[in-house]
Amino acid sequence: MKSVVFCSSQRFKKDLEEFISSLRHAAESHNAHLVIFDPEFEEQPEAFLRSHEKDRMADTAYRATIAGKVYDHLFRKVRVADVCFIFNKDGYLGANTNGELFAAAALGKTIYAFDERTLMGHYPKELYEEPSSRKLIHEIVKTPEQLFKRLV
Repeated sequence: MKSVVFCSSQRFKKDLEEFISSLRHAAESHNAHLVIFDPEFEEQPEAFLRSHEKDRMADTAYRATIAGKVYDHLFRKVRVADVCFIFNKDGYLGANTNGELFAAAALGKTIYAFDERTLMGHYPKELYEEPSSRKLIHEIVKTPEQLFKRLV
C-alpha cells in the first residue's frame, strides 16, 4: 500500500475533505489501511477561502503563518509520501499547490491530478493554462475509488 499526499487550494477544502473521506471509506471496505497526508487548512470563513491569495495576504495572521505551513507540507508530507495527488478542482492550481506539484516532480513522485487542466490566475474568471505544470502529471484520476486502485 502506497502513501498519498494531497495538495490543493484551500478554497476547495470541503470538496477535498469529501474526496478523502470517500477514499478512506473505499480502503475500509477492502480492509486496507491507507496513509494519507492532507493539508492542515485552518478554519476560515467561506468568503476568505474564496478570495484571491493577494487579498488573503492582507490578513496579518494568515501572512504570518502561510509560509511555515507550505514549508511543513512540502518537507514533512510531500517529501515522505509515495504518491502526490493534486486536487485541482475546475483545473485550478494556486501558487502554493503549483509549488508542491513541482516539488513532488523533483522528488520523483508519481503525480495524479483530479482535472487534466492546469489553470492558474485569479479564480474563477481570470485563469490561464500553465502547460509546464501539466507535463508533470502522470495520470488524471477522477474518483476516490480510482485512486484507491492505484494505491494498492
